[in-house]
Amino acid sequence: MRTWYVCLACGTLRLPPEGDGVVVDCGRPECAAVAGAMVRALGLPPERLADMARRAAGLEGEPRVPRDGRRARGRRAGAAPGTRSRLG
Repeated sequence: MRTWYVCLACGTLRLPPEGDGVVVDCGRPECAAVAGAMVRALGLPPERLADMARRAAGLEGEPRVPRDGRRARGRRAGAAPGTRSRLG
């Protein structure tokens, strides 16, 4: 399975060609300049920044949906299986 990368500048998801190293930008010149400056300013390795960006975008880590399957308060329950609506 290949890893999706997130541009640090614009937030675009990218699936780089196989064999590319860790990618922290989407390839546009302005994003490459901004992402490079972020890597230098933060002083963290690009691998760590790429992991943090993927986690922030929701591509890795714990799921954001409650595990017990409870719905949010105030939402209406879905239709029972096999029932028909007024439209069909």
